[in-house]
Amino acid sequence: MAHPPGLDFLRGEPQPVDESRAPAAAEDVLPQDVADRLLRLSGVDGAWIETDSRGRRVVVLHYSLPGRPNHLPPSVRGMPVKIVGGEPISAQS
Repeated sequence: MAHPPGLDFLRGEPQPVDESRAPAAAEDVLPQDVADRLLRLSGVDGAWIETDSRGRRVVVLHYSLPGRPNHLPPSVRGMPVKIVGGEPISAQS
């Protein structure tokens, strides 16, 4: 299955979870009310914080609908938003 541009993270083999990592610091976890509000936005089925290639903290929103999501916020809690996805999340065996 070919993946559209921007979904490069789907091209490689899945990486194992490193359970030895320390739990995320409080500032790297979205407060529950913020996460709940983001997940109520149409097409958003995931929201988390990660560090981008420049070392900045960004809020990542997984958007599962086709098309350009113009209704999503450009920033959350002062952090820029990065949109990933473009297809629904589904479990595969």
